[in-house]
Amino acid sequence: MALRYSTRKTVRAGLVECVECLLRADRFLSRSKYVEKVEQVSPGVYHVRFVWRKLGVSRRYDVVFRVSREGNKIIYESLEGSKYPMRFEFRLRSKDGESALEANASMRAGFMADLFGRRDFAEFVDELVETGFVRLVQEYSKRAGRPIAGKPSCLSCILYDPERRYCYYLRSGVKDPGKPPCSGKQYLPIPR
Repeated sequence: MALRYSTRKTVRAGLVECVECLLRADRFLSRSKYVEKVEQVSPGVYHVRFVWRKLGVSRRYDVVFRVSREGNKIIYESLEGSKYPMRFEFRLRSKDGESALEANASMRAGFMADLFGRRDFAEFVDELVETGFVRLVQEYSKRAGRPIAGKPSCLSCILYDPERRYCYYLRSGVKDPGKPPCSGKQYLPIPR
Protein backbone atom coordinates (compact mmCIF):
# COMPACT_ATOMS: atom_id res chain seq x y z
CA MET A 1 0.00 0.00 0.00
CA ALA A 2 1.44 3.38 -1.00
CA LEU A 3 0.29 6.47 0.86
CA ARG A 4 -0.11 9.91 -0.68
CA TYR A 5 -1.30 13.18 0.77
CA SER A 6 -1.43 16.78 -0.47
CA THR A 7 -2.13 19.90 1.53
CA ARG A 8 -1.99 23.64 0.97
CA LYS A 9 -0.95 26.20 3.59
CA THR A 10 -0.43 29.96 3.62
CA VAL A 11 2.19 31.66 5.75
CA ARG A 12 2.79 35.39 6.21
CA ALA A 13 6.48 35.30 5.37
CA GLY A 14 8.34 36.01 2.18
CA LEU A 15 9.33 33.43 -0.39
CA VAL A 16 13.05 33.79 0.35
CA GLU A 17 12.54 33.00 4.04
CA CYS A 18 10.32 30.00 3.25
CA VAL A 19 12.83 28.54 0.79
CA GLU A 20 15.69 29.15 3.23
CA CYS A 21 13.84 27.33 6.03
CA LEU A 22 12.69 24.40 3.89
CA LEU A 23 16.23 23.81 2.61
CA ARG A 24 17.35 23.20 6.20
CA ALA A 25 15.55 20.00 7.21
CA ASP A 26 17.23 20.18 10.62
CA ARG A 27 15.38 23.47 11.28
CA PHE A 28 12.11 22.75 9.49
CA LEU A 29 11.43 19.28 10.95
CA SER A 30 13.03 19.53 14.39
CA ARG A 31 9.98 20.71 16.38
CA SER A 32 7.56 18.06 15.20
CA LYS A 33 6.22 15.60 17.76
CA TYR A 34 6.91 12.92 15.13
CA VAL A 35 10.61 13.72 14.89
CA GLU A 36 12.99 12.48 17.54
CA LYS A 37 16.22 13.54 15.88
CA VAL A 38 17.41 15.43 12.80
CA GLU A 39 21.05 15.82 11.89
CA GLN A 40 22.88 17.00 8.83
CA VAL A 41 25.05 14.17 7.50
CA SER A 42 26.61 16.14 4.63
CA PRO A 43 25.59 19.20 2.60
CA GLY A 44 21.95 18.66 1.56
CA VAL A 45 21.68 15.25 3.26
CA TYR A 46 19.83 14.76 6.57
CA HIS A 47 19.26 11.79 8.85
CA VAL A 48 15.79 11.97 10.41
CA ARG A 49 14.47 9.64 13.11
CA PHE A 50 10.69 9.66 13.03
CA VAL A 51 8.81 8.30 16.01
CA TRP A 52 5.26 7.01 15.80
CA ARG A 53 3.29 6.47 19.00
CA LYS A 54 -0.05 4.72 18.96
CA LEU A 55 -1.93 2.65 21.54
CA GLY A 56 0.97 2.89 23.98
CA VAL A 57 3.54 1.56 21.49
CA SER A 58 6.41 3.64 20.08
CA ARG A 59 8.22 2.79 16.88
CA ARG A 60 11.21 4.58 15.40
CA TYR A 61 12.02 4.92 11.70
CA ASP A 62 15.34 6.22 10.43
CA VAL A 63 15.24 7.90 7.02
CA VAL A 64 18.07 9.66 5.21
CA PHE A 65 16.82 12.44 2.92
CA ARG A 66 18.52 14.34 0.15
CA VAL A 67 17.16 17.89 0.08
CA SER A 68 17.24 19.62 -3.29
CA ARG A 69 15.83 22.71 -4.91
CA GLU A 70 14.34 23.21 -8.36
CA GLY A 71 13.29 26.87 -8.59
CA ASN A 72 10.52 27.40 -6.00
CA LYS A 73 10.18 23.66 -5.39
CA ILE A 74 12.00 21.97 -2.50
CA ILE A 75 12.23 18.17 -2.50
CA TYR A 76 13.03 15.83 0.40
CA GLU A 77 13.62 12.36 -1.02
CA SER A 78 14.88 9.32 0.83
CA LEU A 79 18.11 7.96 -0.57
CA GLU A 80 17.95 5.02 -2.94
CA GLY A 81 17.80 1.72 -1.10
CA SER A 82 16.21 3.29 1.96
CA LYS A 83 14.26 0.94 4.19
CA TYR A 84 11.45 3.54 4.37
CA PRO A 85 11.10 5.24 0.96
CA MET A 86 9.51 8.69 1.41
CA ARG A 87 9.23 11.88 -0.60
CA PHE A 88 8.06 15.37 0.29
CA GLU A 89 7.67 17.96 -2.43
CA PHE A 90 7.06 21.56 -1.39
CA ARG A 91 5.97 24.08 -4.06
CA LEU A 92 5.99 27.74 -3.09
CA ARG A 93 4.26 30.78 -4.56
CA SER A 94 4.39 34.28 -3.15
CA LYS A 95 1.92 37.17 -3.32
CA ASP A 96 1.61 40.34 -1.24
CA GLY A 97 4.14 39.24 1.40
CA GLU A 98 2.46 35.87 1.94
CA SER A 99 3.69 32.53 0.68
CA ALA A 100 1.44 29.68 -0.36
CA LEU A 101 2.90 26.23 0.08
CA GLU A 102 1.58 23.10 -1.55
CA ALA A 103 3.01 20.02 0.14
CA ASN A 104 2.80 16.63 -1.57
CA ALA A 105 3.95 13.65 0.46
CA SER A 106 4.24 10.01 -0.44
CA MET A 107 5.44 6.86 1.24
CA ARG A 108 5.92 3.62 -0.66
CA ALA A 109 4.62 0.27 0.49
CA GLY A 110 6.32 -1.32 3.46
CA PHE A 111 5.98 -1.76 7.18
CA MET A 112 5.82 1.95 8.00
CA ALA A 113 3.19 2.58 5.30
CA ASP A 114 1.21 -0.42 6.53
CA LEU A 115 1.30 0.95 10.09
CA PHE A 116 -0.06 4.33 8.99
CA GLY A 117 -3.60 4.62 7.75
CA ARG A 118 -4.49 7.38 5.30
CA ARG A 119 -5.85 9.61 8.08
CA ASP A 120 -2.76 8.99 10.25
CA PHE A 121 -0.50 9.86 7.31
CA ALA A 122 -2.43 13.10 6.65
CA GLU A 123 -2.13 14.08 10.33
CA PHE A 124 1.60 13.22 10.24
CA VAL A 125 2.23 15.44 7.17
CA ASP A 126 0.07 18.34 8.42
CA GLU A 127 1.82 18.33 11.79
CA LEU A 128 5.31 18.27 10.19
CA VAL A 129 4.46 21.22 7.93
CA GLU A 130 2.64 23.28 10.55
CA THR A 131 5.29 22.97 13.27
CA GLY A 132 7.88 23.81 10.61
CA PHE A 133 5.89 26.92 9.76
CA VAL A 134 5.69 27.98 13.40
CA ARG A 135 9.48 27.83 13.61
CA LEU A 136 9.82 29.67 10.32
CA VAL A 137 7.58 32.57 11.30
CA GLN A 138 9.09 32.87 14.78
CA GLU A 139 12.58 33.17 13.28
CA TYR A 140 11.32 35.49 10.54
CA SER A 141 9.58 37.83 12.99
CA LYS A 142 12.79 38.12 15.07
CA ARG A 143 14.87 39.11 12.02
CA ALA A 144 12.35 41.19 10.08
CA GLY A 145 12.40 44.39 12.08
CA ARG A 146 9.79 46.48 13.81
CA PRO A 147 6.40 44.78 13.94
CA ILE A 148 3.13 46.50 13.13
CA ALA A 149 1.90 47.99 16.40
CA GLY A 150 -1.55 47.48 17.78
CA LYS A 151 -3.85 45.37 19.87
CA PRO A 152 -3.36 41.59 19.54
CA SER A 153 -5.54 40.27 16.74
CA CYS A 154 -5.23 37.18 14.59
CA LEU A 155 -5.57 39.47 11.56
CA SER A 156 -2.20 41.08 12.34
CA CYS A 157 -0.49 37.94 13.72
CA ILE A 158 2.09 36.15 11.62
CA LEU A 159 0.93 32.77 13.00
CA TYR A 160 -2.54 33.17 11.47
CA ASP A 161 -3.54 31.77 8.07
CA PRO A 162 -6.33 34.11 6.90
CA GLU A 163 -7.18 31.88 3.95
CA ARG A 164 -8.14 28.97 6.22
CA ARG A 165 -8.97 31.05 9.35
CA TYR A 166 -6.43 28.90 11.17
CA CYS A 167 -3.81 29.40 13.91
CA TYR A 168 -0.56 27.51 13.28
CA TYR A 169 0.54 27.80 16.89
CA LEU A 170 -2.68 26.38 18.37
CA ARG A 171 -3.25 24.09 15.36
CA SER A 172 -6.93 24.94 15.32
CA GLY A 173 -9.50 27.06 13.53
CA VAL A 174 -10.29 30.59 14.66
CA LYS A 175 -13.93 31.64 14.88
CA ASP A 176 -13.38 35.34 15.62
CA PRO A 177 -9.95 36.63 14.47
CA GLY A 178 -10.57 39.85 16.41
CA LYS A 179 -10.49 37.83 19.64
CA PRO A 180 -7.41 35.58 19.51
CA PRO A 181 -8.03 32.19 21.15
CA CYS A 182 -4.55 32.47 22.73
CA SER A 183 -5.64 35.79 24.37
CA GLY A 184 -2.59 37.41 22.76
CA LYS A 185 -0.06 35.20 24.62
CA GLN A 186 1.36 33.75 21.38
CA TYR A 187 0.79 36.92 19.33
CA LEU A 188 3.59 37.68 16.88
CA PRO A 189 2.76 40.87 14.98
CA ILE A 190 3.45 40.88 11.25
CA PRO A 191 6.79 42.64 10.63
CA ARG A 192 6.82 45.65 8.31
